Amino acid sequence: MVGDTVSTPQDINALDIPLLSETGSTVTINSFKAPVRLVFFGFTYCPDICPLTLHKVASALRLIDRPAADVDVIFISVDPKRDTPEILTQYTNAFHEQITGLIGNVDQLQAITKYFRTTFGYNLLTSDGDQPLPLNEYHAIPANSTYTPYHSSQVYLLNLNNDIVDLIGLGSDIKLIAQTIENAFN
Repeated sequence: MVGDTVSTPQDINALDIPLLSETGSTVTINSFKAPVRLVFFGFTYCPDICPLTLHKVASALRLIDRPAADVDVIFISVDPKRDTPEILTQYTNAFHEQITGLIGNVDQLQAITKYFRTTFGYNLLTSDGDQPLPLNEYHAIPANSTYTPYHSSQVYLLNLNNDIVDLIGLGSDIKLIAQTIENAFN
């Protein structure tokens, strides 16, 4: 699936685009049925934003007055060349069992990030410094290239109607994240 080109016409709901889960199964964002879903875009080699955000979300899940199973945390990798299901499993399990990693190809990621009104991309380190790498050229570079993905730092909170009901920003403290999750149940 990763690397395949998938048609994503405008009339297809981005939340129904098939992605590869860390378990190797094909899922969509709508496959997750917890009353509250948190969606975050990142990559496992991220040095700062991703581990900090996932740590805070995992800590907040331990504070809420509901079973953690009432919240699905969906971590969508923007680096399908390096983030395999095995790597995603190790990475997400280091934070919390309710965090599930997903992988898609660039076309799938573009459609899904468009739904969330966010973006991602890649910079390639060259002798002239960091240079933007066009998305349509990402597939041609080897995984061991000196590229770095970039992505938003927001966590999107979805209800069961697929409404984005809140955003959790990078600077949010753990108690505020827990309260934001609790409020989503009301």
